[in-house]
Amino acid sequence: MALDLAGHGIRSNTIAPTFIETPLTKPYFEDEAFTSSVLAKITLGRIGQVEDLMGAILFLASDASALMTGAGLVVDGG
Repeated sequence: MALDLAGHGIRSNTIAPTFIETPLTKPYFEDEAFTSSVLAKITLGRIGQVEDLMGAILFLASDASALMTGAGLVVDGG
């Protein structure tokens, strides 16, 4: 998509988050075994919150990323 749209001045980037707690996913985190298995994969040791994605979203939506296209920002807690 980035290659196809760049000529039209359209940038195409992605955000690749870890597990994020939302009203839809919150019931999954009530299962201790599931939560433990998720936390074992996240170096920072916590479930992501929607607010954790805000910096990446603002960056990609702003002119600060004007020369970026075809990139993926990994927001996964390590």
